Amino acid sequence: MVDVRHLRSVPVDQLRYGLYVVEPDRPWTEIPLMFQGFEISTDEELEVLRSYCEQVYVDADRCTADALDALDRPAAESSTVTDREDGLSTPRPETDTANGFGTERYPDTARFERLLRRAWESRTQTRRFVEAVFQGLDGGDPPDASQGRVAVADLLQTVTGNPGAAVWLSNLDERDAPTSVHSINVCILALTFGAHLGLEREELEQIGLGALLHDTGKLFMPPAIREKADALTGAEWDIAQRHPQDGYDILVEKGDFPPGVLDIVCLHHERLDGGGYPYGRAGVELPLPVRVVALANAYDALTSERVYRAAMPADKALQRLYNGADGTFGGRLVQEFIRCVGIYPAGSLVELDNGAAGVVLGSRPDARIQPTVLLVRTPDGEHYRKRVVLNLAAEVENEGPAPARHIRRALNPAEEEIDVAGIVAIEFGLDAAG
Repeated sequence: MVDVRHLRSVPVDQLRYGLYVVEPDRPWTEIPLMFQGFEISTDEELEVLRSYCEQVYVDADRCTADALDALDRPAAESSTVTDREDGLSTPRPETDTANGFGTERYPDTARFERLLRRAWESRTQTRRFVEAVFQGLDGGDPPDASQGRVAVADLLQTVTGNPGAAVWLSNLDERDAPTSVHSINVCILALTFGAHLGLEREELEQIGLGALLHDTGKLFMPPAIREKADALTGAEWDIAQRHPQDGYDILVEKGDFPPGVLDIVCLHHERLDGGGYPYGRAGVELPLPVRVVALANAYDALTSERVYRAAMPADKALQRLYNGADGTFGGRLVQEFIRCVGIYPAGSLVELDNGAAGVVLGSRPDARIQPTVLLVRTPDGEHYRKRVVLNLAAEVENEGPAPARHIRRALNPAEEEIDVAGIVAIEFGLDAAG
């Protein structure tokens, strides 16, 4: 419990990194932040608080000394420097879709379409490799490590040059797609996240290859268990839990996969508290690359259709991962993952403050909570005959009494009966690209 004697009221224009926010001047549910009580460490958090609040309460006992000193100095001496010193985040490159729209209220989408199609072509090549691997395994032929490295190198080039488009690509297949598509999605997310964390290229290459092959052991699982819609029996669950070991064994048999790749395949269902499988490994026994892939795998699984449950909206999946972070992947790592994909990830269906619905296409680093969206439904609930791309961060001029400025909440595409992947693929020509 917070000692109220240590609370300080701070106007939002004085907020800076290192201050620990415990209470805003409005309900937490009205603010698009995952964390209810947190130390400010990103520009996005500052932007959200400054956009939605006038003042907040901070806990002096949990703020950094530098941040408190800055509050006590005269304004002329106090700096609002926000450069991160931990090296975990890097600016998005100019080629990224996040910067592909410019600053216009109704931007031209030609550049965004080119970037997205380029990334889609890379993904298509990777999908061919993974499908060939799975077909080969059906015939008893283990995967070829050298071909896998080529596929990962191509995808890694896309991820490091265009992380916004890379995250998009994990949203553009059917959410009940086969294991091969899930493996590619996990690879894209894990590479994007690993690059966000500043990992070295060698580690990223092993993360990519391990992610592509992490579920190879499922091919040896009886289809009746793999596709069962009801809860598994104890005996069936014992069989299902063997798939990491089965995948590991087939790669060891091939003999040319690095230890880091083998670790990912074998340990991607292990958890920090020892509650995972197949071995119950815990803590330091789980290297960072393993946890990166395991976290990406969990996120994609939650947001995908399964025979036994519906897909979860991105914001709900992120909240679930955050709530269980300490025992699964680590609180800091999950927070960084949320910062990597964003509170409203590309591909999210959202309701705007004027009642319209749109699909998040991307956002500039300086306007993460006011992204560019593809409008798919009017405030009156009608579908747009000609879809409009709207930059929420742009200046509003002559748009009537209730122009859209912010996101009100995330929506569940299934409940709204809106096919996000289909709409975006058609709108930007991706059906023809792959």
